[in-house]
Amino acid sequence: MKSSPRILLLVLLALTFWVTHPQAQSTDASTPPPGGTIITSDELRVDQENHTAVFSGNVVAIGNNFNLKCQEMTVIFTKDSKIDHIVAKGEVVIEQPGRIAHCGQADYFHDEDKFVLTDQPNILDNKNEIAAPEITIFRTKQSMITSGRTKTTIVNGIGSGTPPPPASVPQQ
Repeated sequence: MKSSPRILLLVLLALTFWVTHPQAQSTDASTPPPGGTIITSDELRVDQENHTAVFSGNVVAIGNNFNLKCQEMTVIFTKDSKIDHIVAKGEVVIEQPGRIAHCGQADYFHDEDKFVLTDQPNILDNKNEIAAPEITIFRTKQSMITSGRTKTTIVNGIGSGTPPPPASVPQQ
């Protein structure tokens, strides 16, 4: 197993692709530089031959626009050292202002710019909540699909947690 500064740099840059929100700010005292990410874990294993970097034990990733916590995070690279796939496992929590997601596993697929949340995923967005066996989020398209029996709780309208404007009544 070899360690390379280039691979480590790519791992740090990879997490800037994680769930983003333009107005988010880190809640930790160690704020990363713009566009950067700070990752702490009990252990890091980088394997250039197999194109992987594995952070394990109390993993915390803090970016300018998210906080992620899990027990293990694996970053898989292409042969030309680009991010291909990120897998976060074990008590995964992804936090943004007004939004928090919990699940047992979160997979990020770079080519499709999508997240697949599995193992009892639950998203709380302001006071609105959604839970399903699998939740797929397409970041670029700003869309979401659930698979399996889905429970949705809507409080005061969809989106920002504020009620929608009153519907106009047609005049007769």
